[in-house]
Amino acid sequence: MNTEKRILFGIDASEFALQAVTAVGGLLANSKDYGITLFYGAPDPNLPFLSKALGLSAEAIEEFEKVCTLEEQKVLDRCKEALTDSGFNSDRVEMICEGKCSDPAYHLLQLATEQGFETLGLGLRGPARAERKLMGSVAYKLAHTAEDRTLWVIDPRISSRDVLVALVGVPISKRVVEHVVTYLSHLKDSRFTFFHVTPPLPPQYWDDARILDAKERQEREEQIDQWMKGYEDRVKAIAAEGKKKLINAGVPEENVTFKIQPQDRGIARDILEELEGNDYGILVIGRKGSKEIDQFGLGSKAHKMLHNGHALAICVVN
Repeated sequence: MNTEKRILFGIDASEFALQAVTAVGGLLANSKDYGITLFYGAPDPNLPFLSKALGLSAEAIEEFEKVCTLEEQKVLDRCKEALTDSGFNSDRVEMICEGKCSDPAYHLLQLATEQGFETLGLGLRGPARAERKLMGSVAYKLAHTAEDRTLWVIDPRISSRDVLVALVGVPISKRVVEHVVTYLSHLKDSRFTFFHVTPPLPPQYWDDARILDAKERQEREEQIDQWMKGYEDRVKAIAAEGKKKLINAGVPEENVTFKIQPQDRGIARDILEELEGNDYGILVIGRKGSKEIDQFGLGSKAHKMLHNGHALAICVVN
């Protein structure tokens, strides 16, 4: 399978992980050339401690290890069955188990590096925002350490397949668009909205604590207009290229739109309001922007999306 179209999806033995696998299987069910590798980092039962504490014989420990192995395989088999029941081709599912795994995030990232996975996936645990946990701390760790990987975080409650593509300018938005086209363009009936929140003016265009005369004010206004036009033109060009690629991939033209608005409550809150007000089920957002964009754009916004977005599949693109 093409490593660029494979997802390494981390699971555990919880019902939340099973539901997340079902959700991602449904999202990718109609794709033709994608593969999902399920990774289970089984907890370490600490057999030496148990043996000493309970006085277990070597034969009992051996039997216990066999039981653990069987249970680990059951976890993987259940998740594979959930994938196939959701419409995903069983021939494109692989399974890997790491026994005695004390740090699933580390092993997941190590496996991704060794086998060339560019995209990692995890389920979102917790029915409410205040109780939310991301597979323990696994997704939280990956969000902060897997800087060269794209991360999918799946809330099993996802009910829509419409896609909001958050754009921040350059160059991360180009990679965001490529990820959308590569992984989601098979969703022919979905709405794809390229969404951009125009940031505040950079400091060099602020009034510098003095009253400008008429000529200076006109020059300042012309500079601001030029900056705004140049900024918006770059974002529009990225959105136009993305629309063209989606249409070429078979998405109907009327299903692809571009929306731009000035910052209102803050970029993260504006994105959340757009998500919640228009029934999107998938958010694709850059992990962070360039130095130019960091002043105004996403930066920590992806982090805020992971903690405050709900009923979503959130794709954080490197």
